[in-house]
Amino acid sequence: MKKFTDFMLVPLTIAAAMTASACDSAGDSGDGGSDTGGTGTGGTATGGTATGGTATGGTATGGTGATDPTGTVLQPSDLGWMDKEDAWNDIDIQGSWYPYGDQYGMGEGDAKCTVVGLHTTDECSRIDTPAPPPAMSFPNMGGEMCTSGSVAQVLPCEANLLDRCPNCSGCPMADYSTMWGAGIGFDLNADKGEDGGAKHPWNPATAPGGAIIGFEFTLNAPPIPGLRVEIPMLLTDAEGAMFNLPANSTTDSHPDGAPYWYVGTAGTYPNSPVVAGVNRVTWDMIKPPKDGNYVFDTARILGIQFHVPANTSSRGDYTFCISNVKMLRQ
Repeated sequence: MKKFTDFMLVPLTIAAAMTASACDSAGDSGDGGSDTGGTGTGGTATGGTATGGTATGGTATGGTGATDPTGTVLQPSDLGWMDKEDAWNDIDIQGSWYPYGDQYGMGEGDAKCTVVGLHTTDECSRIDTPAPPPAMSFPNMGGEMCTSGSVAQVLPCEANLLDRCPNCSGCPMADYSTMWGAGIGFDLNADKGEDGGAKHPWNPATAPGGAIIGFEFTLNAPPIPGLRVEIPMLLTDAEGAMFNLPANSTTDSHPDGAPYWYVGTAGTYPNSPVVAGVNRVTWDMIKPPKDGNYVFDTARILGIQFHVPANTSSRGDYTFCISNVKMLRQ
């Protein structure tokens, strides 16, 4: 997972937007890693529309600005950007949708599957749609944000991996840390490119119009390899120091990966219990993948991600669409 050293200052480049994780821990479940990427510095914007996370133009798809007391349905532009000035946006979020995967990205800490794991591109996870990095758009298909591709079969670790990635896990039998899969996601508080492109935490407790208690989304069909609904988050310096991470690191660079929605025992990395149709997730349902290494804090959240994990049994094709994401007030 990528390490973000100057978190509040790093520009949101397309490479970082799709960033992969440097190190991951999948426990002993053998179901693939939990690293996500695409959150620490993802999604720059130009002229008010994202380029790195996904948009270089486009207009908002509907929205009259009318307030819904139960929450706000997110309405990305034609190319995936959500702006604070949009008529529908009464919760002060801003950011872009982006795809991400374990072989993509061009900055330090990116493309972990090839750069750190030393696997071939054919062995790593692959994004077919939308166009993977370095492409710079995520088409809004009539209100649906759709993706397809193939997640890797987790292979044994290549020689001397722990020299390159001391926090990596699963070696020598399974390289969970660099072969972690692919997915899509969006930022909640990212600056426009002309404003420097940094991203920041978004606190749902202080949203205009009332605290946000969680979110819901419509999934057309769960992908066969499964899905983890993750909430990337800024770490405290103390949490990062436990694993020798620099100040202002995010869960993208943490060996446990991002906190996410799951039911079961921490450390086993089950998939999220998603269903076809509407899925409702409140913040109390989000937990760190392991106990004791960091605390899930809603005041430090960065975005929402839909991660298809790799696994040790076989390569897995995936396709799914997300729509009607609503930030909930009650």
